[in-house]
Amino acid sequence: MPSTFGRWLSRIVVMLLAAVGAAALIVASLLAAPVRNPPELKSIIAGARSVDRSDLPELERFQARDGTELAFRRYQPATNGDGRIAILVHGSAGNSANMHAVGKGLMAAGVRAVALDIRGHGRSGTRGDIGYVGQLEHDLADAIAFLKQSAPDARFTLVGHSAGGGFALRVAGGALGELFERYVLVAPYLGPFALTSRRQTGDAHWAEPNIPRIIALAALERIGISCCQSLPTLAFALPEEAALRATTRYSYRLMVNFASHWDYRSDLLAARRPIELISGGADELMDAGSYESAMQLPGRSVHTVVVPGINHMGVLADPAGITAIVGVVLSRS
Repeated sequence: MPSTFGRWLSRIVVMLLAAVGAAALIVASLLAAPVRNPPELKSIIAGARSVDRSDLPELERFQARDGTELAFRRYQPATNGDGRIAILVHGSAGNSANMHAVGKGLMAAGVRAVALDIRGHGRSGTRGDIGYVGQLEHDLADAIAFLKQSAPDARFTLVGHSAGGGFALRVAGGALGELFERYVLVAPYLGPFALTSRRQTGDAHWAEPNIPRIIALAALERIGISCCQSLPTLAFALPEEAALRATTRYSYRLMVNFASHWDYRSDLLAARRPIELISGGADELMDAGSYESAMQLPGRSVHTVVVPGINHMGVLADPAGITAIVGVVLSRS
């Protein structure tokens, strides 16, 4: 009969072997097949290019708390109106120029607007990566502090498109939630498990995730290990040459941060300010018809507007989409 010490030693050996096996599995997942960009999605690219950028404002910069210079574009009407400033957040792989038509529409309506190059995009920081999960919220707080230097009494609205809409919802339910008096989600991406996210095939195949790597990094994160989060985990349906000017891949930490939380409903329930949602009826990436039910929870209701006949990028370019966005920003409901 084995001794107590022998049983104890055997148990330790089994546990060590299990730990080694788990570590080997995680390492194998991290080194698994590299992230690959899906075939070019022409509707998204065409939509981004459809906006006339001949009068695009020059980039300006502010300094974030880590010393990085972050870029933005300013849309300044002839008068300051009622003191409202709309902060515009582009979608995945984009930059501030994608929000140009929205910025012009708001400016024409007398609303000051600021379109950001979110860190990891455009001229802000290292393309495709950030320093840590939560840095984007810190950057947003730093942008607000910078703008308040010249407009101390400003009232802020956050407008986010696609992934930027998911990020806006994350902000609404987080520590910065009360910095903004209103949130406008434009065709928001609410995560891979939301009813509103179409299956990633054909004309809806915009992003290709590296599932084994994501699972491995999420497992490490749950036990407090944040190593390797700079590894790419998500690639977008852009041509290879687009890497010279666009963000074609996201690191794990950028992918996680530039979005709602995994269960967007936790953000929605935690939000303390009004939220409005606008989408195009012909959106090829999101199921516009599902937004209304997806955004109705016990004790929480979100007003949803569907603009007929326009797609995912068209809502940022078509006059009907711009009118809807401007109308919601101006609303006092």
